[in-house]
Amino acid sequence: MKTFFFLLMCGLCTATLSAQSLTGTVTDADRRPVEAATVVLQTADSTYIDATLTDSLGVFRFGQRPERYRLIVQHLIYNTCIREGSGADADTLVLTPRDYALDEVTVRGERPLVKVEGSRLTYDVAQIAASRLVTNAYEALLQLPGVVERDGVPALAGSGSLGIVLNGKPSSMSADQLIALLKATPASRVERAEVMYSAPPQYHVRGATVNLVLKGYKAGEGGLQGEVNGSYVQKDEAGGNGGVTLAWLSPRWDVDAMYHLSDYYYRQGMDFRALHTADGETHDIRLSEDDSGRSLTHTFRAAATYKPTEDDRLSLSYTGSLKPDGKSTADAWGNVTDSHNGKRSDTQLHNAALNYTSGFGLSAGADYTYYKDESTQDFTDTEAEPSAFRSDSRQRIGRWKVYADQSHSLAKGWTLNYGTAFTYVNNRNSQRYDLPEMSNLDSESRIDEYTYNVYAGFDKAFSPQWNLSASAAVEYYKMADYWKWAVYPTLSLNYMPSAAHIFQLSFSSDKTYPDYWTLSGSTSYLNGYQVIEGNASLHPYTDYTATLTYIWKSKYIVQAEYSYVPDYFMQMAYLDSNELRAIYNYQNWDYLQLLTFTAVIPFRVGTWWDSQLTLNAQLKHDKASRYYDAPFDNKRWAGIGQWTNTFTLSSRPNIRLEISAFGQTGAIQGSYRLGAVGYVDAALRYTFAGDKAMLQLKGTDLFNGMNHLDIESRNGTQHFDMHVKNYARSLTVSFSYRFGGYKKKEAKEVDTSRFGM
Repeated sequence: MKTFFFLLMCGLCTATLSAQSLTGTVTDADRRPVEAATVVLQTADSTYIDATLTDSLGVFRFGQRPERYRLIVQHLIYNTCIREGSGADADTLVLTPRDYALDEVTVRGERPLVKVEGSRLTYDVAQIAASRLVTNAYEALLQLPGVVERDGVPALAGSGSLGIVLNGKPSSMSADQLIALLKATPASRVERAEVMYSAPPQYHVRGATVNLVLKGYKAGEGGLQGEVNGSYVQKDEAGGNGGVTLAWLSPRWDVDAMYHLSDYYYRQGMDFRALHTADGETHDIRLSEDDSGRSLTHTFRAAATYKPTEDDRLSLSYTGSLKPDGKSTADAWGNVTDSHNGKRSDTQLHNAALNYTSGFGLSAGADYTYYKDESTQDFTDTEAEPSAFRSDSRQRIGRWKVYADQSHSLAKGWTLNYGTAFTYVNNRNSQRYDLPEMSNLDSESRIDEYTYNVYAGFDKAFSPQWNLSASAAVEYYKMADYWKWAVYPTLSLNYMPSAAHIFQLSFSSDKTYPDYWTLSGSTSYLNGYQVIEGNASLHPYTDYTATLTYIWKSKYIVQAEYSYVPDYFMQMAYLDSNELRAIYNYQNWDYLQLLTFTAVIPFRVGTWWDSQLTLNAQLKHDKASRYYDAPFDNKRWAGIGQWTNTFTLSSRPNIRLEISAFGQTGAIQGSYRLGAVGYVDAALRYTFAGDKAMLQLKGTDLFNGMNHLDIESRNGTQHFDMHVKNYARSLTVSFSYRFGGYKKKEAKEVDTSRFGM
């Protein structure tokens, strides 16, 4: 502990070299902003550092600057402008038009879909949201090339998981909690998304990561702005959501607040057939189940950023979520059970974060999350003994995270990064059954988790064509009797032979830990035949991933990726060889291997059809030689396709139609063999009131394709089939209205040269 605080103080006190930002504006001779101008940043001796494009207001930004620098501004229809400087504000760079002697030439430009900034692939979310029919930040995230949704969680094609960071700041909230926040955040609040196949350690996440950056103040605009929105969702039963988001943006303060209410309903089912051999006797099992649930969730957030200078930021935020009365029921029937399972839950989440970013490259902060879940289960089964019982479960989690990061810009294009972080988690779990004969299933656990992390790395621009980012983190992890030292290297190498060709090679390593409820070892009944068992001896797995990405013309993407994951774990069903029951639990495997090839192909037809096709081929190898008495070693190719099409039916009025389709061939998952699955969605949007108001009608899973997922296992004594029914088909009517967003207009000066005496 003393070592950590010593490293933290070193990070807070170190500020000997400069790593400040640089901003400026590009205009034409009439002081009108020039959008999509290329701005190249060099040192005074012409060493390349970085490059960027101006936004719609002509503003450009760099996250670093040398003591003295040279700026080169280029644009197709303007003369090149070169300026040298030394301050944080490059002021206004004025471009003069080229003298072209062309008659009636129409120039049509297309903003790049993606640009490379160091190890990051940066996407303009505002541009994506404008051409795709999305309503919240989570839906906008799923529109990024290569991002797919698996079991309700976003993943990067070829990667086992996808980390999410908000505004580049580490958080103690879990991935599920961040997703809930994004679903409550309007898409209009997101400015850009930074995709990293190997996240730098200063983000304090590892592996494939997306950093979503919310909009802040820009020169010339500010004041109060916001959005009100609401949706009606019809599934088997009705639901809906709605909320309001407010933001006040100014040169010194960025303040935002949000409230969102969601009435969520779900339904799913399963038909289970098995030849279950227990104690040497084979039983023909027939089981059907129907589950449904409803929850009312209140999500709220308030955040403020104070900017005492152009380069300094002090941010404070609070996020809360209350789900006071969650309800679910599960009815199962067949030749082994006739059960009813009713659950009620009360869940709370509170997160507070404080962050300071300085002009000399220091970023430090603290983040705390408190999570509470209380649930009650009432269970009856006319085919089993005991025929009825009640269980009460409690979980309390407190998670602290403090960190400090320092960055230095050195001579000749070098950047040095280092920092430290400490995370402490206090977790309390308990489960009690009301019957004395079931007291052996009672459990209570206390888990204290400590993670100490120290890292160092560098970025180096060797030339305008070559850029290298590399780092290594040393981490000590302790939970109960388990402890481990580990080193996590990362690397990202970019090669840009020309503006039309970009190559990126990345390598990342990561470790995934089991959730706390699984480690408690508790037992929960799904019905009279199926149970969920925790595994207190489950240990974490490590993911090693190498990715090669090629980007052509800033929009076409081809990628190859290989992942090796020793000790991988996931939840699967196991037919107990000693007792007539099916157990769902987590076990460590030998490894998972995944080889993935991905292609992202966007195209347009005139101004009326905007399309993006994502194709994915995967070779997966799952092996577990110590999985109970049913080891497996499976390998199989699978194909995934996703096609999104947006049609502009009318410009005035603004009416667009979007049709998207997803399909996946048969695949494997441990000892399972999965059948093919697919769905088709469609949405019709009418935008009016100066594009501030939106009315949308959306149909999800129009042909009920997600209602048919077949799973089979033929692995020694493991002989069963599951037909999973996900009732995902829905009809949604959405409305939103945006207001505010004041933009300062340039005022002409009055000519007074001939006035006066």
